[in-house]
Amino acid sequence: MAYSLKSVFKGASVYSIGQILTKASGFLLIPIFTYYLTPSEYGIVGYMQMILQLFATILMFGFYGAQTRYFYEFKDNAKKIGEYLFSTNIFLMTVLVFICMVITLWGKSIYSLLNIKDIPFYPYVVLTVWTAFLQIMNQMVISFNMAAKKYKRVAALQFLQFASMSIFSIIMIVYFKKGALGRIEGLFYGQLVFFLIFYFNYAKNFTLNFKSEYVKYALAFGVPIVFHLLAGVLHNSADRFILEKFVSMSQLGLYTVGYQLGMVMSILVTAINQAWQPNYFDLMSSDSSDENKKYENRKYFAYWMFIISSICLFGILFTKEILFLLTPSEYHGASGIVQVILAGYFMQGLYYFAASPIFFYKKTKILPFLTGSSALLNIILNLIFIPIYGIYGAAVATLISYFYQALVIYFVGIKYFNPNFEVSKVVAILAFIIVSIYISYFDFSVKIFIIKLAVFCIFCLLTVFLYKNYFAYFTKRIKNV
Repeated sequence: MAYSLKSVFKGASVYSIGQILTKASGFLLIPIFTYYLTPSEYGIVGYMQMILQLFATILMFGFYGAQTRYFYEFKDNAKKIGEYLFSTNIFLMTVLVFICMVITLWGKSIYSLLNIKDIPFYPYVVLTVWTAFLQIMNQMVISFNMAAKKYKRVAALQFLQFASMSIFSIIMIVYFKKGALGRIEGLFYGQLVFFLIFYFNYAKNFTLNFKSEYVKYALAFGVPIVFHLLAGVLHNSADRFILEKFVSMSQLGLYTVGYQLGMVMSILVTAINQAWQPNYFDLMSSDSSDENKKYENRKYFAYWMFIISSICLFGILFTKEILFLLTPSEYHGASGIVQVILAGYFMQGLYYFAASPIFFYKKTKILPFLTGSSALLNIILNLIFIPIYGIYGAAVATLISYFYQALVIYFVGIKYFNPNFEVSKVVAILAFIIVSIYISYFDFSVKIFIIKLAVFCIFCLLTVFLYKNYFAYFTKRIKNV
C-alpha cells in the first residue's frame, strides 16, 4: 500500500515548502512592515492586496487547472502540448492586456462610485491591476512545471518569486520611504522581474500554431473552477471591503496585521492537507477493508488534532507576547483578532478532512454550492456585525462561517464515507480552547505566564489521553528508550 503516515508528515514534496514560504511571505515581513508603516498605511496595503486577489482569481479564467489537465491527457504528444500552450497563452495575454488597458484608461469613473477616499485610483489601483496581470502569467509558468512534476524547480520558482517581491518591497518602503505605495510598487516590480526572467523560458515550449479549439477546452474546464475559487476569495477578503466602509483605515490596518498572523494556522493546515490528500487517495484506492480504512483515517486525524489544536491553543494563549516581540506598540491591539482568526482557520482544517470523501468519490459539483453558501453567510454576518462591533465583528464572522462550512461539509462527506471521527472528542477539545481564551486577556505577569504554560501542558496531555489508542505506537517507543 502506497499510503504511509511517514510520507504525510514528511510533506507532499519540496514543492510544498516553496508554496508555504510564498503564502507565509506576509507573515515573515510583518516585523519590517509594521516598523515602517503606520496602521493606516497597513490598512491600505491590506485593502489593495484584497483587490489584487480578486482580480487575479477572476481574470485567470481557471486556465491553471485547465493547463494541468491538458498536460496529463496529452503529455506524450509534445506537438499538441506546444500548440495548446501557445493558443491559450496568446488568448489569455491578449484578453488581459485589453482589460487592463480599459481599466487604466476608463476605470477611474467607476472606481469613484465606490467612494474610497484614502486610496487614489492612480497609482494604487492601476498598479494593482497590472500586478494581477503579471501574477497570472507567472502562475502559468509555475503550474506548467508543477504539471510536469518538476517539484524542485517549482519550489525554486516560488522562492524566487517571493524573494523578488520581498526585496523590492523592502527597498521601496525602507530606502525610498514610500509607505503603503512602496509595498504596492514592490509587488509590481517583483512580479515584473520574475516575468522577464522566467516567462520566456516557459515560452520555449510553445508551438506557434494557434487553434481556437484549445481555448474552448481551457474555458470549458477553467471557468467553472473560477466560481469555486471566487467563493473562497470572497470568504477570505469580503470583510476588508466592508470594513473600509465602517472603520478607519488605521483600524483596518490592525485587522490586516491580526489576520496575517492568524493565517499561520491556514498555512499549516493547508500544507498538511496537501501532504495528506495523495496518501488519502492511495489509502482509499487500496485493497484494505473498510474497517482498516476507517481506522487509518481516525489515526491520522488523532495526530492532526494533537498537532494543530496544540499550535492553535499556544497561539491563542501567547498572542500578546508574540505581538510584543514582532510589532510596535500601536499594533498590539490586534491580539483579539489573531485569536479569533486562529480558531477560524482551525475550523478550516476540519473542513479539509470532511471534504476528502467528496473529492475521492468525485462529487465536486456540489462544492461550489456549499462553499458559496459559506461565503454568503460570511458576507451577511459581516454586514450585521461590523457596524456594531467593528473589526472584532469581522473576525467573529470569519470564525462562524468557517465553523458552518466545516459542519455542512462534514454531514455531506459522511454520506459517502464515514470514518467515525469521534465527534465528542472534537467537541471537548474545542470547548477547552474556547474556555482558555479567557486566560489570554489578562495582562502580562510572571504568574499569568506560568498559568498559561500550565494550561497548555494540561491541554496536550488531555489530547493525548483522548486519543491514547492511536498514540500507543509512540508510547511504546518512549518506553523502550
